[in-house]
Amino acid sequence: MPDVAPPPVRKKLIEVSIPLEAISVASEREKDIKVGKHTSMHQWFAPRPIATCRAMLFSQLVDDPSAWPDRFPTEELQAGERRRLHRVIETLVPWEASTDEAILNAARWEIARSVAWGLGEEPPAKNKTKEILDYLQTKAPPVYDPFSGGGSIPLVPTFLGT
Repeated sequence: MPDVAPPPVRKKLIEVSIPLEAISVASEREKDIKVGKHTSMHQWFAPRPIATCRAMLFSQLVDDPSAWPDRFPTEELQAGERRRLHRVIETLVPWEASTDEAILNAARWEIARSVAWGLGEEPPAKNKTKEILDYLQTKAPPVYDPFSGGGSIPLVPTFLGT
């Protein structure tokens, strides 16, 4: 059997830079929301803010622009793309984004783009919500909750389509 090279490990956004201040503000604000949260059904042992989980999972699934030097060849282009991805995260972390399909679909598309590029493919069109979800559900890596906490980790991937 011929040796098959493993796929390259691409640096993820979380390894380089994330908008911590926006994530912290959204996570702190979320503590005051008492209606409509999964934690309002039952007091879990260690509830995690959805804002933090959403930002962490997104930035673990999305490649940092430096992972694609052919697409972002200069540090300036990489920094600009990184800022754009930070704006996606800043839009994604407020509690109100939980039910905003336009915001969720924009985040889903970014994840699909990283997955597709890693497979040598192009992602579905940005405005094709069903195709993006189908793509993610068949090709995105699985997401696991190693700590089996209050349900935030399993809940967020359902919003993001992975």
